[in-house]
Amino acid sequence: MSLLQSLAQELQERLQPAAETHTAAEVANAAESERLNVTLPAGLMDRLKQHALAERRSCSSLATFLIEDGLRKHQRLS
Repeated sequence: MSLLQSLAQELQERLQPAAETHTAAEVANAAESERLNVTLPAGLMDRLKQHALAERRSCSSLATFLIEDGLRKHQRLS
């Protein structure tokens, strides 16, 4: 078998679907992080932007920190 035929065969094998397939839910559960879409009132979003700018971080980074902090505090209250 020539080198070109060998490469073509390897490419075909790689392009074939894997025998084991996962649902979207299984893939999402296995992810280390997930995206969350949250709609904030304008005033709250403005405050988040101001705080993020003051701390020189992204809104996403600050929101993640605030959610983690809020969950820790909520857990202690329960």
